[in-house]
Amino acid sequence: MIKKTHVHSLNNILNFWFILSIIFALYSCEEPNIVGLGVQPPDDELNVENTDSVTLITYTVKEDSIRTDETEFNLLGSNYDPVFGKNTASFYTQLRLSSNNADFGSNPVADSIILSLKYNSIYGDASTEQTVQVYELINSIFKDSAYYSNRDISTTGILLASNTFTPDATDSIYVDGIKKAPHLRIPLSAALAQKFINASGSTSLSDNTNFLEFFKGIYVTSLPVSDKGAILCFDLLNSISGITLYYHNDLADSLKYKFVINENNARFTHFDHSNFQYADPYLQSQIAGDTTKGDSLLYLQSMAGLKIKIKYPFIKDIFKSGRISINKATLIIPIEVNDLSLSENAPPPQLVLIEEKDGEIRFLADQYDGMTYFGGTYNSSTKEYRFNIGRHIQQVINGLKENIGLSLMVWTSSKPNIANRVVIKGAKQHSGKLRLQLTYTKLK
Repeated sequence: MIKKTHVHSLNNILNFWFILSIIFALYSCEEPNIVGLGVQPPDDELNVENTDSVTLITYTVKEDSIRTDETEFNLLGSNYDPVFGKNTASFYTQLRLSSNNADFGSNPVADSIILSLKYNSIYGDASTEQTVQVYELINSIFKDSAYYSNRDISTTGILLASNTFTPDATDSIYVDGIKKAPHLRIPLSAALAQKFINASGSTSLSDNTNFLEFFKGIYVTSLPVSDKGAILCFDLLNSISGITLYYHNDLADSLKYKFVINENNARFTHFDHSNFQYADPYLQSQIAGDTTKGDSLLYLQSMAGLKIKIKYPFIKDIFKSGRISINKATLIIPIEVNDLSLSENAPPPQLVLIEEKDGEIRFLADQYDGMTYFGGTYNSSTKEYRFNIGRHIQQVINGLKENIGLSLMVWTSSKPNIANRVVIKGAKQHSGKLRLQLTYTKLK
């Protein structure tokens, strides 16, 4: 697994790959050849052969934690997947004053206080009710610190809210007579509203340095659902998101003050998979160490969930009788279409294939030709992913690269904002199996 000290480097590497892909897409017009039939001598064309019988050893392992602070979006919610089990996403965030020296006037009285969260998307069954709970932090979080998906921050333990709702990311909401984009509105406790009212005009509300000592932030989590459910993606940086205090005083009946979430706030997402104890037994056996189970089915999950190891220990034996030149090597990764939850849980749009050794992440040579060539995008027509890895396989066969196998995982482009998962056909299924398809030329 990836060591925690190297997780951020993985995020940086994947983001770097994304940038490279854009550059190569702009400046490349043709698919590059590995060696290519077009450059082979005529006599060698007669020696071109194909095989998809390379022995592959494949199995599922748990992903390590990933860095989730200051991402574009934050995930929240719970789902129960009959294959992957129970999964919960929560987040921690600071709030800030919308203006310094907040003063609520003479004899202010709190009317209500609302946490608003702007929807970005929903993954899963949106018809399942969710119960979200909100707590106040007692320990500070910091913008210049790294936070990982398994990190916990202490709270007061006192509920600020427990709100049951049905997610809706499509219908607009009218707030104070103004039409707003779809968002979740969570009523918070009167005690929190009074805490802010009592601080009116004090040093605690004079500036954000003092405010963040006075109110360190919130933890927003979801209670586990018993069936289906969904993971909700929120845009905390949107102007809709934040906490609004509604109040009145001696001079006015309808006043409000906004505590905002912006790019200066520390925030991060937490993921919990209940150690996969509710997952399918076949999946459980693989992550417990039974690698033979990967012959049939394999499992990929985002949210620091699961990845797949792919090994080809005997690939050199196929070509020990003479030198060969790889024309093309395609790793074909078909999904399991009989996955009962597939209709509600779309496959990840993009996978990534890398080498891992002792916590170090390594690019494959083929990745430098850009994403369009390298592949990994889901094809909804063929129900599969494909990677072109000819240069890498050539290096392994020639002994220029150590044969340590590959790691396959969900690609999030350094932004862990998706909750997708997918079941993959193993390397020893009778039809449509995961396989490495080689086209090569025997050299004289």
